[in-house]
Amino acid sequence: MALPSALRYVAPNLVTSLAMLLGLGSMVLTTQGEYVTAAWFIVWSTFLDRADGFVARLLKATSEFGVQMDSFADFFNFGVVPSFLVYSALAHVPELQSGSGHLLLLVAAAAWIFACTFRLARFNVIADDPRYRGLFFGIPTTLAAGMLVTWFLALMKYSAAGAALGGRDRFAEVRLLGDLSLPMSAWSYFPAAMLVGALLMVSNLRIRKPSGGRSPLGIVTLLIMLSGLVFGVLRLFPEYLLIPPTVFTLIWLFRQPSRSLRSIDAPPRIPVARVDPP
Repeated sequence: MALPSALRYVAPNLVTSLAMLLGLGSMVLTTQGEYVTAAWFIVWSTFLDRADGFVARLLKATSEFGVQMDSFADFFNFGVVPSFLVYSALAHVPELQSGSGHLLLLVAAAAWIFACTFRLARFNVIADDPRYRGLFFGIPTTLAAGMLVTWFLALMKYSAAGAALGGRDRFAEVRLLGDLSLPMSAWSYFPAAMLVGALLMVSNLRIRKPSGGRSPLGIVTLLIMLSGLVFGVLRLFPEYLLIPPTVFTLIWLFRQPSRSLRSIDAPPRIPVARVDPP
């Protein structure tokens, strides 16, 4: 393989590697109690997860190796790292420090990792099946992790002053929700929400992959994504960043599937054979 061609294939994998470094940095920051910055690192890794595919397509450098590397990076960045962050931070919440509350937190953290692993393995097996092109079964790990950490950041921003787990002083920007102040007990519901997210990852919820386009809806979606990218990079307004993934999930969760979607049989819960394209 000529050197320029080799470098072309290296480029998207370097982006994936950088995303994994952000995941590792998030874990280090978590051990130091820097929960807000650790969460922003996960947000940035979701951006890089989208960027590596864009770079690969731009350079015409897609490869099976890149697909597998991206999958392992997703397991680490969106399975292990968010679970470690949430468990480490919420272990300081009085209601979750012991007893049934702490058990629920442990179960939620473990379930998140298992669900992410199951979701990625299942997706890899059915990825080449032409019946499922343009379609997700269960919410993608990137979306799930982005939703989880933006809610985490929003709760940190609006926690009551002086709370044991509060980071409102780490957010210098305008508070879009005004003087809203959440009690410490609000965190006690977070593990249950985490369990719901894990279930959605392993569900058969049918979701069409975004196609963009020049329609009014496509333009609005693009503007929302671009503004979210800007705010995310600048570490601003997590209460805004949580809206797109949450609304997207709720729309697909409660909307009536179209006849074309209902006609597609869900893949086996545990597909044991990879389906190659005809």
